[in-house]
Amino acid sequence: MGAVVTAKGREIIAGRMRGGTPTQAEPLNLAWGNNPAGLTAATTDVGLFKEASESRVAGTSSLVTGTTPSDTYQVTGTFTSGSAQSIAEVALSDSASKPTAVDTVQAGSAVIGSSSATSLVVTSGANFSVNQYIQVRGEVLKITGISTNTLTVTRAQNGSTAISTIASGDTVTGGNIPGVSNVTNGSLFFHTDHGAQNLASGDQVSYTLSVRFQ
Repeated sequence: MGAVVTAKGREIIAGRMRGGTPTQAEPLNLAWGNNPAGLTAATTDVGLFKEASESRVAGTSSLVTGTTPSDTYQVTGTFTSGSAQSIAEVALSDSASKPTAVDTVQAGSAVIGSSSATSLVVTSGANFSVNQYIQVRGEVLKITGISTNTLTVTRAQNGSTAISTIASGDTVTGGNIPGVSNVTNGSLFFHTDHGAQNLASGDQVSYTLSVRFQ
């Protein structure tokens, strides 16, 4: 017995990305980031490695032809850099605003240099809640307890790998794994890293991001 999504079915899926009927908001908001550690995007990611300070950009979406007609969802948008900086990642989200849960790793965190420690110190524990998921570099962790600014975490969540390269000053970003939506503005649809672009204030970068359904 064979079961496939037909070519027309791929068009229907892509069309649902842009339709007004689904309750899922369209993920056409672009976010860019600095990715200071030169990390590689993965399907397990729930946030950018380090989202840049500029506001997210509402892109323009369309359906384009890849293998078959209208099987590809495409978003275009342009950022203007507000400072001299290096940009090395871009993402799509269904939210025009950044996640509510963002902080940095502080010295004294047991997870620094360890792939098994479960104590993470941040600037303010008030930025997070128990049972939220967070990302530090390429690892997703679950918060199981909060004591002032110390988060107790479960490592290697959402299929990610526990790492020993977490360092003081790394960005901690809240995000949602499948079936979870407790981080406001924390749902990431698409994430990619790219070669570092060294920009001056006022420089513009245009992106065309495509997702093909096949």
